[in-house]
Amino acid sequence: MTEQNNTPRRHNEIDGAALLKMLESSYDGIWITDGQGRVLFANSANATLLGMTPAELIGKSTEQLLSEKVFSDSVILEAIEKRGQISKELFNYNTNLKVLATATPIFDHEGRIQYVFNNVRDITRLNKLQNQVRDKDEIINRQHQQMETLRIKLGMGTIIANSKGFYEVVELAQRVARFDGATTLILGESGTGKEIISELIVSNSPRAGKPYLQINCGAIPESLMESELFGYEKGAFTGADSRGRKGLFESANGGTVFLDEIGDLPLHMQVKLLRVLQQKKVTRVGGVESVDLDVRVIAATNKDLEQMVREGRFREDLYYRLNVVSIAVPPLRERKEDILPLTNHFLTVINQKYQTSKYVVSDTIDAFESYDWPGNVRELENLLENLVITVPGDMIKRDYLPRKFQKSGETETPGEDDGVILPLKEYVERAESAAISRAIQKCGSVRKAAAALSVNPSTLVRKMQGQREK
Repeated sequence: MTEQNNTPRRHNEIDGAALLKMLESSYDGIWITDGQGRVLFANSANATLLGMTPAELIGKSTEQLLSEKVFSDSVILEAIEKRGQISKELFNYNTNLKVLATATPIFDHEGRIQYVFNNVRDITRLNKLQNQVRDKDEIINRQHQQMETLRIKLGMGTIIANSKGFYEVVELAQRVARFDGATTLILGESGTGKEIISELIVSNSPRAGKPYLQINCGAIPESLMESELFGYEKGAFTGADSRGRKGLFESANGGTVFLDEIGDLPLHMQVKLLRVLQQKKVTRVGGVESVDLDVRVIAATNKDLEQMVREGRFREDLYYRLNVVSIAVPPLRERKEDILPLTNHFLTVINQKYQTSKYVVSDTIDAFESYDWPGNVRELENLLENLVITVPGDMIKRDYLPRKFQKSGETETPGEDDGVILPLKEYVERAESAAISRAIQKCGSVRKAAAALSVNPSTLVRKMQGQREK
């Protein structure tokens, strides 16, 4: 009497029937031969690729199929001969398909080839699919082909320069950096990266590693500007620290001061700043003794200072004192070669921040490259963070972009639709969408935009998600 094996099957074991069912369900063609190349198994997908039925394949030798001109070459015979995995592009004559075939020999315990596992993929269809939607691998390949992309890591961020115009800016900044006494004026629209260029100058200058202090001249109330820049003595004004306080210039002594948005400096402060730059001394508010200064000054603005000089809103003598060397940072619309590497750089950083794996496809890059980017690099970075948060799945397609990317060159006003009267709810939704977009662009992040709009960040993200799904 035969003894039955009553040992229960473990959950992670797969029986032969289940394995054959899985092989049959594979999208790729799969066939298995013995160690001499005789076909033991062929799934339906492989038979379709060859233009034959599984029954017409099983039992035939690979040499026979090759002689019958079923396919152009055999990776199975080569894998048996070389005793290793072989991959090749082949042509199936019956179906006029180009395929990628990979044959892998499987050895028994004595080192003899027992089976050969052959995987076949239709790359004719794959090529057609790639022509329609090039996925993240193609985007990465396109970026790798741009071998001239310049990357400079700094404390604040990374400089990405693939365009000739921005590359020239970087070269000029590095040259200027070596001339320690040269006051530098950085010009450019908001969001172009003037702060990064300032940091590049400092990091390549003799003052690298010494104090580097920054101040936004447009963000400080006029009444506090002088004390912030030059400091104050104890008791200089009501509410002053009883010990007095150093100002920006004194605190940066030996290093560098970056005056951002210098065009917003009030006229009476322009006079005092000019005196400090000329005398290389600073006197605190309420004080009488001056402090010698050894400070390099870098200024930046998004305004036309020459026009402001003509209009009497900026002192001509201060303008020339600051403008010993000027560096003009081009807007993103004038250096579109940088959009792809910038996009990939920002996505890498944002994916790490949120533990995601989002990527863009080619039609999204095409939309980016045909957009004018009024907010420049900052707008691109903010948009990508928005998309990483709101797009379902990993693929960021053009369909998920805001409307301004869908209709290039057209300006849409919430509530306007070629004169058609819309339901009130849709007017409200459009106005809300426009308000959210403006807030994110102006504030620089979802969190700050939510604070400005007096809503929770989670509420804002939910509303943006709802807009994307419409």
